[in-house]
Amino acid sequence: MTNRSAEPSASRETLRTARSLLRRALLWFATLDFWVVFGGFVLLGVVTMRTERFESYAVVCFLLAGIVPVVLQTVDGDEDTHGYAYEIDHGERLRYVVSTLGWSVTPWGIVTQVLQFGGQLVTMVRYQRRYPNRERHVPSTTPSLPYDGRWTVVNGGVTEETSHSWMLVAQRYAYDFVVTDEDGATHTGDGTELEEYYAFGEPIRAPASGVVVKARDRLRDHPRPGSGWLEWRTWDVRGNHVVVRHADGEYSLLGHLRRGSVVVSPGDRVERGEKVGDCGNSGHSGEPHLHYQLQDHPNFWTAASLVPQFRDAAVTREDDRRDDHEFYRSVGRETPVAYLWAGDRVTNTGDTGSTGPGAS
Repeated sequence: MTNRSAEPSASRETLRTARSLLRRALLWFATLDFWVVFGGFVLLGVVTMRTERFESYAVVCFLLAGIVPVVLQTVDGDEDTHGYAYEIDHGERLRYVVSTLGWSVTPWGIVTQVLQFGGQLVTMVRYQRRYPNRERHVPSTTPSLPYDGRWTVVNGGVTEETSHSWMLVAQRYAYDFVVTDEDGATHTGDGTELEEYYAFGEPIRAPASGVVVKARDRLRDHPRPGSGWLEWRTWDVRGNHVVVRHADGEYSLLGHLRRGSVVVSPGDRVERGEKVGDCGNSGHSGEPHLHYQLQDHPNFWTAASLVPQFRDAAVTREDDRRDDHEFYRSVGRETPVAYLWAGDRVTNTGDTGSTGPGAS
């Protein structure tokens, strides 16, 4: 006699196993290089186009080449690997994908993609794929944290698995910073207004002395933070930004600044800690935050990211991932640290300011 009560249980277990395998496959797929995924579908499209039986599917492959890499960016990463957990619902994912794809087919979006792809090729030729890392092309500039008080790193690291955007050489060692309260929230209320975000309007400072070579201040702050929508109309993904030359081949880029807040101009000399603008939500920014990167060239598209070693930085975490990570466990927790990782709460110990609920 068949045990009918056991059949539904077995079916549920099979379904859970299938979902788990699918989830693992999706996470693995999401770790692939953007250009590998893009190129794979383009190649598949070319092959199907030349195959009489499947040529009608070529257009589908080309569409997937543009859509799949964008969708994969919304896949929740492994918190143990990346260090910081992002909370995003299916509605936000859909809005992100739609707005990104909408932007990608605009004239300015197409130009940006061409610049990004072409810039990568230029950088590849310059370095013959031996890009800067912790041992190669180490910068002489030791930047301070470009803010007052304590902020949280939500994206970035100096290893491949913890990187901000490993496949984009210009942003490989970039960082995204926000201000959080003791519960880890980045805003008060429901987060639908820019002014509800702790980071919005906070002063952003020069990480080291140098000369301003670029400054942009006219782009609006995207008025729909935390919704998943991106500013598809923007003609500069960096938003309002400042680029400071510290030394030959060493430049700081500070992005997503608040419209009308930039107080420096090209040619100005700035000292370490001097205010250059306020944190905003301009360009491609999901919520008010600071994008910071150290690069080897003033041109964002053809630059290679350099590994920043921050000074006057004290880090705390709510987990033990630094102790478990092969590289980060070698970096102190309660003492000034050189290398940062997503999930770190980092205090600028060299300033006298404070900021919001995250100040220490």
